[in-house]
Amino acid sequence: EEYEKKKKKRSTQRMNEARAEMIMQVDDGQLSHMRSRDPMEIWETLAKVHKARGFATQLAMKRQFLTSKKKPTQSMQAWIG
Repeated sequence: EEYEKKKKKRSTQRMNEARAEMIMQVDDGQLSHMRSRDPMEIWETLAKVHKARGFATQLAMKRQFLTSKKKPTQSMQAWIG
């Protein structure tokens, strides 16, 4: 119900512009996930499709985090943020 209220507030023009921008930015292989006219639904679909899952993924991400090192050319702010 709350989603429907938010959806009605957005203008059709802005939704069309957002959808067009999203379509221009993705690879051709991702277009099959972009069938909806609503850019919010498209975003949620893409997020579900590309969400990392599973124990192996979690382990790999943890390892990557724990072994990450700042490059000499990076500022501390850029490395942290």
